[in-house]
Amino acid sequence: MNTVVSAPTETPEAPRQRSRLATLRDSPTFERCLSPFAFLLIFCGYALWTGDTFVSIPGRTLDIHLSVPILVLGLSVLVTLACGEFDLSIGSMATLTTFFAVGLRVESGWSFWLVLAVCIAMGIVGGLVNGWLVVKVRVNAFIATLGTGGVMLGLSNVYGGGTTINPSPDGPQLPGWFSGQNSLGDFAAKAPSWLVWISLAAIGAWIAVALVRARPARFSQQTWYAIAAGICVVAVVVLFTFVDITEWVDQMSWLIAVLAILAAICWVLMNLTTFGRHLYATGSNADAARLAGVPVSRQTIKAFVLGGVLAAISGILLASSQGSAAQGAATGYLLPAFAAAFLSTVIFSRGQFRVWGTIFGGIFLVWVNQGLAGAGVPFTWSQVINGAVLILAVSMATVLRPRKN
Repeated sequence: MNTVVSAPTETPEAPRQRSRLATLRDSPTFERCLSPFAFLLIFCGYALWTGDTFVSIPGRTLDIHLSVPILVLGLSVLVTLACGEFDLSIGSMATLTTFFAVGLRVESGWSFWLVLAVCIAMGIVGGLVNGWLVVKVRVNAFIATLGTGGVMLGLSNVYGGGTTINPSPDGPQLPGWFSGQNSLGDFAAKAPSWLVWISLAAIGAWIAVALVRARPARFSQQTWYAIAAGICVVAVVVLFTFVDITEWVDQMSWLIAVLAILAAICWVLMNLTTFGRHLYATGSNADAARLAGVPVSRQTIKAFVLGGVLAAISGILLASSQGSAAQGAATGYLLPAFAAAFLSTVIFSRGQFRVWGTIFGGIFLVWVNQGLAGAGVPFTWSQVINGAVLILAVSMATVLRPRKN
């Protein structure tokens, strides 16, 4: 009689408990805050390296003021990137509208409100042409926008006669509210403090609500309310004690206020409207979005139009700050604008293009360049830094994107 001996059954090992440090390291919140924290360390290093040369609130707000056209171009780049396309013509569009904003007024004597309307219309037409070429004719976006950008830049050269357009002393002038001393483009013209404080209070309330809604499942509601309140109190103390938010508000120029308004409008469009949801769906997976009923072709054309309008506004603001139009005025802004947009994928985000990430990414990039310049590094290195940051941002976004899915 044979006896069957059964093999002993193995007791399955209990899953290993992950340490809190590992959990924090792999959390979405940690990934979103990693890049801002890295920039913060860089700025602290600049402060120790250069002292008061870098830690100057008027100097840093002046950097933002001078970079407003670039940051608006960053928003233009963001819109088309969010739907999976890109637009290389934005720098040329901004240059073209800079020439027409100045030239139609000082050389042709047009009403300035009509001039502004014409510049915006040029942005709409340019966006429609780009969208039509990419969507209807099915030209590759790189080729289409590179070609239209060349046409726009050529038109600006033809209109300006290959020279700079400046107001003549005995001819029509740009409006005093638009350009010149104490105008929109003048850093000395500050926005009303009460308006800035109201805006900051609204942003603070939105952050507090978002923080409450982000309650992890392992925390009870009462515990998380206490934690959120503690975070808000610490943030307020830091802003008023270490950051000196009061002086930042006092240094806020009208041009920076316009940038904040444009960013807020773009944020609402991209996050709180059907247009924005369809835009991100198209950029994520155009075929799946089409099957879900999203009008992909129409959304892509709308993205190019919105990008063209933002590029036109960038040119108008450049004309306001410079008071003249020079050949290729905004063509050099293309690389930093793309760098700012791609930085948004790693600043407060996990591989997605976001409005406020673009604004802060562009500002951080400007401060990195200014910090090095203040330390004695030649300013000619700025393009090298912009390119390196762009490569780093794209690489980090590529690494983070598979982990998100």
